[in-house]
Amino acid sequence: MFRMWAAGAVCFFAAWGRSGPQDAAMDNVAAAFSFNLIGGLIAVMVIGDILIVNPVIRMASGGRAFGEEKKGTLFVLSLPLHILKVTAIMLLLVGTYYLLNVFFIRIIALDESSVPVPLEPILFGVLYGLYYLLFDIIQKFITGKIFPTSRESV
Repeated sequence: MFRMWAAGAVCFFAAWGRSGPQDAAMDNVAAAFSFNLIGGLIAVMVIGDILIVNPVIRMASGGRAFGEEKKGTLFVLSLPLHILKVTAIMLLLVGTYYLLNVFFIRIIALDESSVPVPLEPILFGVLYGLYYLLFDIIQKFITGKIFPTSRESV
């Protein structure tokens, strides 16, 4: 729940607070999800996850905020993998928004310059939380934490 709230806050501060000229050659849907916006959301979400969200979740589960990270090779691999995970989630999110907008424009026969599903914090946070949960389930399935092999003899 905290991760969804944090993603909504990132959307609110990083996307809604963003100002700048829109490219007139692009349609509104493409302009709403420009590369600058996507890159900014990825950067802010990665930094927010590493410095705020993950330590708060660790503290809420009874651990210390810092100092209990994985050691050695796992630590060296965990940070780049987390960055790739957040990047993939953000690209999936932007793709979802784009497909929803194109779908509604085609189905309802709206003007091509309209944005029926704008980028807003609540839906952004919910989608981010669902995609993060999906990625966690896939990660735990791959590492065998959901279905661990039993080494006990029967």
